[in-house]
Amino acid sequence: MQIHYFYDGGDGMKGKRFLVLLGVFSVVLCLFITHALAGTLQDVKARGKLLAGVKTDFPPFGFVDEKGVNKGFDVDIAKAIAKELFGKEEAVEFVAVTSGNRIAFLTTNKIDIILASMTITEERKKVIDYSIPYFMSGHLILVHKDSKIEKYQDLAGKKVSTTQGSTGDIVIGELVPTAQRVKFQHNSEALQALKDRRVEAFVQDDVLLLDLQKRNPELKIVGWPPFRPAPYGLGVRKGDKEWLEFVDATLTKMKRSGEYQKLWDKWFGEARAMLLKLE
Repeated sequence: MQIHYFYDGGDGMKGKRFLVLLGVFSVVLCLFITHALAGTLQDVKARGKLLAGVKTDFPPFGFVDEKGVNKGFDVDIAKAIAKELFGKEEAVEFVAVTSGNRIAFLTTNKIDIILASMTITEERKKVIDYSIPYFMSGHLILVHKDSKIEKYQDLAGKKVSTTQGSTGDIVIGELVPTAQRVKFQHNSEALQALKDRRVEAFVQDDVLLLDLQKRNPELKIVGWPPFRPAPYGLGVRKGDKEWLEFVDATLTKMKRSGEYQKLWDKWFGEARAMLLKLE
């Protein structure tokens, strides 16, 4: 873009106007450049609170209790990051996201960070950056107790509910291309489709299905051991190095202090023997 300046040296008033406009333009340009270079860490500190993208239908990582309060492992990690930033865990606003929209929410600045049971994949790395891994998960299959399905190969030709944008959907598409994937926006919808027998199975991350099966005794989990295991990571905007370093440092500090283990025991203690270990 070219900017043309017109200055009439013979008119003192015009010259003054020009200098004023030039000064205003310079200030605005400096503010724009400063904001562009600031990065998320400075933006969060200036705002005074963290905008955390969390799930509301993925217990025990993210859910809403009977009082409408956000709870879960990811929620507690968000609180720990807020405490590291501001000295108080309440300095965080939770924004509900799904597997399908969480990355878009991040890249359009609706949130500062994704804390939403997100598997680290090479495809997603092209769009966002990940923190160090903080959980290891694999995929299992939820079916009715009278189902003859025992492993993911048995899903060939069958209707399977998945959630849009999830690795469960991607994995079944790759491993069992003849399966008829019925994609839903929310896990609750995918579960209901199974309960209503509109589909024969629901494929998702092991930790979620363990929680759902406990609440729905008419269902059972098959497909052991969990297939296509992969770690979870927290998501930040691509190239936001200072913010990523801060997030990694906070996670590392939590692991060394024992705070991470306390949260892990709090949310996954009952399922300890069935979950994959994060090395």
